[in-house]
Amino acid sequence: MRTLKDLWRGICRHPLKAVSHIFVAFSVMWTITEALSYFVPGIMVKGPIALGALVFISIIYGLKKVWKPSKITIDVAHTNTCIIVLFGDLFEQDGIRAIAVNDFFDSKLGKPVSEKSLHGIFLNKCFGGYPEPFDKQVHGNLKDSAPSETAERDEGKSKRYPIGTTALLTAERDRYIAVALTQTNISTSKVSADVTMMWIALHKLWQRARIESGGAPLNVPLIGSGLSGLGLPTRDLLNLIILSAITETKEKLITNVIRIVLNRDRYDELDLRDVKQHWES
Repeated sequence: MRTLKDLWRGICRHPLKAVSHIFVAFSVMWTITEALSYFVPGIMVKGPIALGALVFISIIYGLKKVWKPSKITIDVAHTNTCIIVLFGDLFEQDGIRAIAVNDFFDSKLGKPVSEKSLHGIFLNKCFGGYPEPFDKQVHGNLKDSAPSETAERDEGKSKRYPIGTTALLTAERDRYIAVALTQTNISTSKVSADVTMMWIALHKLWQRARIESGGAPLNVPLIGSGLSGLGLPTRDLLNLIILSAITETKEKLITNVIRIVLNRDRYDELDLRDVKQHWES
């Protein structure tokens, strides 16, 4: 069923490409059959059956060229863990979910937290856009964590926490690990991150997930792809997350299933077959 959906999505996204590949395949096979019939005595490729075979093979070839899987599984060698990479909605996955936030754990939508960011979507979806319930849980989680700085800001919170600081949050029956990934400019509230910060944040996320997951799947978005300003292509970001997960898993089990959930808007940028081949070659 998933394969058929992926195929249909490929046709809808690239109908002209599918037709082009079908035409090219038919043209090549037609040329070959005509050449064989002309130059090799005794070989006659003619009739409706031969035509039907050429059309069928051409269509299969064209459809295969526009089909891309929306889900792959990478088994981590010598462990019981598998990493699943899929296109979908993070909030629809079962298990515990990771959310990257800024180093102030801001909760006010607008300048401190963009509604377009995953952090903002999380606040809207799980807390109705109200900061109070989010702040209450964050305060309870971080009461024993010393802030790295207390800053005066026009908007947003004042306590800045080290990159990689985590907080376990619940919304109804769902659990989330909020991890500080980005550093906030006090004057502009603009956030930024680099590869080192991302690696530290992922390391702390895996550590917290070991404690909290209880064997449940861990769902991770494409961390660093939003407003963090990391600037890496989708493939490089994904490989960085996979590498971090494999490295940490080989040191000590995190959980048996780690899902990396990609937004559908990344579908054209990435062929998951290439990703799977890279990590299993």
